[in-house]
Amino acid sequence: MSNRVQNVFVATLSFVLATMLSAFMSALALGFVWARGKSAGAQIEGLKHRAFLADKQRTLSFYRVFSAAYDILNPHFYTDRMRTEIIGLIQGEDLRVLDVGCGTGYTSIGLLKSNGICEVVGLDMNPVQLGRASRNLHADKARVSLAEGDADNLPFEAGSFDAVISVGAIENFPNPQRTIEEMTRVTKHGGVVIVGGPEFTWFRKVALNRLLYSPSKAEVRSFFAKAGLKEEVFLTGLETAFETSRYVVVGFGRKE
Repeated sequence: MSNRVQNVFVATLSFVLATMLSAFMSALALGFVWARGKSAGAQIEGLKHRAFLADKQRTLSFYRVFSAAYDILNPHFYTDRMRTEIIGLIQGEDLRVLDVGCGTGYTSIGLLKSNGICEVVGLDMNPVQLGRASRNLHADKARVSLAEGDADNLPFEAGSFDAVISVGAIENFPNPQRTIEEMTRVTKHGGVVIVGGPEFTWFRKVALNRLLYSPSKAEVRSFFAKAGLKEEVFLTGLETAFETSRYVVVGFGRKE
């Protein structure tokens, strides 16, 4: 077996196993959420249906379980190449960057590798995820700080950051418009706000929007326009492993 064939086989097997593990952990986590009882559920602005996990208490319960496999699964669906391209939207020197919905710190790790970024602040409402992030980011603890907080009410003063980024979290925001307005508030004038979320095919969107919210390009553009942000960059079609789905990434500069 040639090295190329062997590499493809290993990559394929790894991805299949990751997909199976993701399905198992998702089922386990959803069972835990259901066992803890139903929340009110969130009506997402502009949508005619509800996303089950676009609810703070449900999301907290879900990731208390799912976080056990989060670091194993994340790179298969949100690849290093995608992360590098997204973070590349942030340009400048001596920048202070906020990572909203930082999870276990995957985006924050990429930010710390980027030239020009001197400090990263990671925020998440889930203490379990933050605990893992603290361990993952320990080597760069002098340049990173973590905060437990609500994305709808960011615990920072206006204009505190040169850039604010959130990748893979908008799916769980009960009120994306409110969250993006908060991200804008804490960004300096002329700074950049970046949001990344999944762009599924119509079949997956019909199925998965019942569970996770996947905004369309038009919806994301509307959120940013209402928040008072001027569009600078709009990336789409960043492929995950084996082109299983795509990411919509939106970068804006805040209006002066």
